[in-house]
Amino acid sequence: MPTQLLTIMYISEYKEKILTGFFVGTAIGHTRFEENDSIQTFSIIVFYPIDELKPCYVPRLKEGQVLSIANSKFAKSTNHNGEIDVKYYL
Repeated sequence: MPTQLLTIMYISEYKEKILTGFFVGTAIGHTRFEENDSIQTFSIIVFYPIDELKPCYVPRLKEGQVLSIANSKFAKSTNHNGEIDVKYYL
């Protein structure tokens, strides 16, 4: 079940491909939990319009970037390795 996410994460990988009307970016992000010093991995999908005149409210991702994530929908991954899937839309 999707819920809200609030965290700071480091982007370690980023790839982009073109689909009809959109750039689709896929990234891997990491967050460290302060309580027990463990790491949570995030699988991120983000959609950017190809037409630069269309509004876009998500910053362009790149490797090495540190992001503050708030009010983003996420769901637990079905691959059973503890990753969380995050999807950003316009």
